[in-house]
Amino acid sequence: MWRSSPERELAASWEADAAAGRAPAAEAGEPPRVDAGAAGEPERPAREEQPKAVLQAPARPRAAEEGDARVARRLPPALPLAPPRPAARALCQLAKARGRGRGYRRGSGSLRPVTVDSSKARTSLDALKISLRQLRWKEFPFGRRLPCDIYWHGVSFHDNDILSGQVNKFPGMTEMVRKITLSRALRIMQNLFPEEYNFYPRSWILPEEFQLFVAQVRMVKDGDPSWKPTFIVKPDGGCQGDGIYLIKDPNDIRLTGTLQSRPAVVQEYIYKPLLIDKLKFDIRLYVLLKSLDPLEIYIAKDGLSRFCTEPYQEPNPQNLHHVFMHLTNYSLNIHSGKFIHSDSASTGSKRTFSSILCRLSSKGVDIKKVWSDIISLVIKTVIALTPELKVFYQSDIPTGRPGPTCFQILGFDILLMKSLKPMLLEVNANPSMRIEHEYEPFPRSHLIQSEHA
Repeated sequence: MWRSSPERELAASWEADAAAGRAPAAEAGEPPRVDAGAAGEPERPAREEQPKAVLQAPARPRAAEEGDARVARRLPPALPLAPPRPAARALCQLAKARGRGRGYRRGSGSLRPVTVDSSKARTSLDALKISLRQLRWKEFPFGRRLPCDIYWHGVSFHDNDILSGQVNKFPGMTEMVRKITLSRALRIMQNLFPEEYNFYPRSWILPEEFQLFVAQVRMVKDGDPSWKPTFIVKPDGGCQGDGIYLIKDPNDIRLTGTLQSRPAVVQEYIYKPLLIDKLKFDIRLYVLLKSLDPLEIYIAKDGLSRFCTEPYQEPNPQNLHHVFMHLTNYSLNIHSGKFIHSDSASTGSKRTFSSILCRLSSKGVDIKKVWSDIISLVIKTVIALTPELKVFYQSDIPTGRPGPTCFQILGFDILLMKSLKPMLLEVNANPSMRIEHEYEPFPRSHLIQSEHA
């Protein structure tokens, strides 16, 4: 059931595209709410401002496994052609969820600006400041003796002791989206709902599951001698592509020294990725987790597509070490001599996701289906993380004790296969929002692109 709130405004005027999709429910009670803000169709030259839409999840889909829930997706029309602002848009989604008032809150019978304590913000300051100006909220960069409405922390919920207001971090989120913890959470759901959670590659945790990994690979090879798999090894605490490498055989894993001190996840390499201009790419989407109970998820209207800089070839012993061919990390490819900087949203080594959708649409691809599958992936991933996140939340903010409420912007990295099936690569608890370009095509309108690790 929907609460009475300005979120109703977001649901206005868009025709429902009742694509059925299931997501196993985290618990009985109010189903998750999702703002499918992202573009379901490619951008077009329409310049009028588009309304916002909210996806709501009915309680149950079809009578399948117990605990399933269905999300009826409402997909928006085309985006304007102007360059999007994927980084700051996620920040602005928070304002739409908080209520009307054009940046003001009612207190003591009068309107006052929403206050934001950014004294602990270590990253994303440019995007944050642009968003606060747009929203007409009042920033306190050096803190404030009086309580603020929002506290913007740089890395962790525990950056500061807060007793009221809202904090932009959930307790335990950083731990939950580390590669090993995320793999364990999704593996549990894969065992319970294998068809629903087939968007995450099969994974093993090293070093504890190394022998299991070797045995299972050997068993599959014995049954199918033609199977020649490739695996990708990712350090648990790694970021920006640090320490990632590809192998063809389990015995190629670098066991000496590093795995004991730096555990890792080894996954099946995703074959047959969708290629644009013969290049492999991934998608960065911003997801705002506004609440755990009830579960509320907002998805930014656009994302980024980050390209490799060498033409793709299927992995073989000769090209396994070609990181610019197989790894889409921006922080790696920026050092390639073939990296293309471009001010256009539809060219270069980093583009908008809507430009990719536009290109696919011109080839007859069902863009609404692609976007519907991505939304389903996001919802199911958050549901897999929710039970443990609630444990962290109750531990740090026990019921009945004073404390803040929480929200958090997450970065979802997704790979589209040639079949257009989305596959989850990883989730980032602290996605980079560093400004690379800032546009002002219309008065008082800031459109930005972000730079991502």
